[in-house]
Amino acid sequence: MAHRLGRLASGVSARAVVGGLALAALSGTVLAQPTLVRLGMIAEDISADGTKALGYVVDTAAGDGYVPYVFTRGSGSVAVPGGVVPGNLLRGSSDLTVFATGLKNTSNWGNLNCFAGYCAFGDCVPGTPLAPPTPCQIPDIAHRWTSASGWVNLGSVPRIADPVTGRFFGGTRCDNSTSSPNDISGNGQVVVGGAWSTGLLNSSGGPSFGLCGDLVAFKFDAATGALTTLPVQPGTTTSRADSVNGDGTVITGYDFGQIPDEFGPFDGRRICVWVNGTQTIIDGLSNSFATYPVNAAGTVIAGTPSAAFNNPTFAVNDTGLVKWTRQPNNTWTPTYLGRPVDLLVGEEVRPLSQLLVTAVSDDGNTIVGRAQYGFDFFDRVTRPFIWKATVNGGVPLDFATYLSQIAPGSPLVQPGLNFISINGMSTDGNALLVAIEDARNTCPGPTQSLATGDHGIVYLNGAGIACGAPVIAVPPRDSVSEQYTPFGAVLNVSVSGSFPMTYTWQREVPGSPNTWVNLTEACSGFPFGGDWDYEGVDKNQLRIGQQSCGANRGGRYRVIVSNACGSVTSAPATVSFQQGITINQQPENVTACGESSAFMFAVGVANTSEILYTWEVATSAAPSLFTVLQPGENVLSDGRTLTVSGATDQFVSITPSDQAGTSTYQIRCVMLSACGNATTNAATLTVNRCRCTRSDVAGPNQSEGPDLELTADDIIVFLGWYFAGDFRADVAGANQSTQPDFELTADDIIVFLGRYFQGC
Repeated sequence: MAHRLGRLASGVSARAVVGGLALAALSGTVLAQPTLVRLGMIAEDISADGTKALGYVVDTAAGDGYVPYVFTRGSGSVAVPGGVVPGNLLRGSSDLTVFATGLKNTSNWGNLNCFAGYCAFGDCVPGTPLAPPTPCQIPDIAHRWTSASGWVNLGSVPRIADPVTGRFFGGTRCDNSTSSPNDISGNGQVVVGGAWSTGLLNSSGGPSFGLCGDLVAFKFDAATGALTTLPVQPGTTTSRADSVNGDGTVITGYDFGQIPDEFGPFDGRRICVWVNGTQTIIDGLSNSFATYPVNAAGTVIAGTPSAAFNNPTFAVNDTGLVKWTRQPNNTWTPTYLGRPVDLLVGEEVRPLSQLLVTAVSDDGNTIVGRAQYGFDFFDRVTRPFIWKATVNGGVPLDFATYLSQIAPGSPLVQPGLNFISINGMSTDGNALLVAIEDARNTCPGPTQSLATGDHGIVYLNGAGIACGAPVIAVPPRDSVSEQYTPFGAVLNVSVSGSFPMTYTWQREVPGSPNTWVNLTEACSGFPFGGDWDYEGVDKNQLRIGQQSCGANRGGRYRVIVSNACGSVTSAPATVSFQQGITINQQPENVTACGESSAFMFAVGVANTSEILYTWEVATSAAPSLFTVLQPGENVLSDGRTLTVSGATDQFVSITPSDQAGTSTYQIRCVMLSACGNATTNAATLTVNRCRCTRSDVAGPNQSEGPDLELTADDIIVFLGWYFAGDFRADVAGANQSTQPDFELTADDIIVFLGRYFQGC
């Protein structure tokens, strides 16, 4: 079983290149060890024998959706039937024939999709159902896939009926999920995770009204079709299941309970294990947010408790890797394994701040994960680590250091090829599921060529691993570029095969069909507004410069991918650059008072870094005759003055002068660019005379009508506002007052509690 934590998708916007590597083997020969096979996808899980991987390809032809793929060594990757999925955690059985993930609750299990909870406070009757959200955002819920059934909704924890109200509570959503699967057993029978379950009672003893509540650990068993909660300690209501062994009998996770501390106990996460449904807390001191994976045999658990656990248990005042071994009576014995040394970055030593275990081999002699160095958010560095009982004196070691020790001349240890994380491992500990950053550089310093990402499988002992020719799973897709970014338009190719692997991007010569030329790296550094041709010409991602509407870079592109045992040429993809400007936001109608500001905005996009915005105005007397609004004061033909700020920006502020009567204007924005021009729809600006003036005054109440004798208890409505004491709010309906109704107009001036209002 593999355990993934984190992803690295292709196309990170850093910089790098492919070095000139000699290919290590000839077709049909055995590769040197260690060996890397690239996967061309976001890998989530690895099979028990290390020959397969499960993951996603982000395919623009599927609306940029996540399409699940299964890679098989020697034959490439195949899409999983069932289409696009949301991209949640995807887990597979030991042979990767049964999967679990969170999909949209399209079958609306429990009628939860638009449930918005019950009113607890505000303008409603407490306890009554709230109106459904608009639009309804369908939450994710646990699903399981087999080739025979496809994706099947597993449901969630049972909903609880209140015997007094007859309403249901529990099984509601909080983070747009009803239930989330975190792992699946090796035999594919058991799915575990966390599900939202609102408690029946709130703190006052009445029904609970909220959408959220307690997250509870669940177990789904395909043999019975039942989804049940896992038992926890008395007084504990929150828990989660994270990892399950091969036959589904051993599950690890946490519950939320009291943790002792020298400054007084507090509630936190306590790491626990369920063996055949019986819970045992193995770390009740650390308040750990990490997961503690279990091996397929269900005999070893690994994790990284804090000094709060290690100090009283091992007399070690530090975080570090700990392995728990299962005893015949189902107790667990912990062993401290140490920690990687602090990381030297340049001349700076960054201390180890966190360890995260992702997988344990079946014999318990190999443990892998991620180490984080540095406490400052912007200076943190994450590197994979490996622990082997026979390596480095049985102390965890930085993975790159380990590779350089066992294979110093390997292409896997060249500068710029960086291993970001280890996300899973075969049961024998030989095959590691890794995330890679390809930041090899061929540009002259200090410029770096494009850095891209991929996932792969590293076989620590590559003996017997035959060279795999490149196989394309998803070729470059046709692309219409509409909006400029300094990083250019993007073409990706998803390809698997043995490393080292070379990519050669080509463009068809315009006007010469089937005549292809290799592209040259620009080494531009992605300057904003800069005009460059191509970046990543020898990576799995190509970027095409957009400034000046693509500068005639449209056309057909393809890539040739080669390694020691073969090559493959992708189908061509057509790239075009939209000419002109696309308006994404039209200005909207606005009503304003004299001497008050009105705001309008319009948004346009084009394949150039510069768009000039020019706002124009037309009066009601000549609604089709527009003149340009200038910054500052603009005197219009009707005598009114408009003071303008942002006349050449996306956002414009217009402050009309105050005068009698109402005026209307048409406002629009003209956008100019090297790609072409566009003009927005005209929006109406309505200006009223409503001198929203208020000040303290003395003397009798003033009005053009009879004086109004008002008190603090009176409520009056004046032009859609009502005033009661110091409170004012919009209301609908007739004027309201504890006195007779008051008929007021915009020209009335009234004094109310020592203040007068005119036209407000």
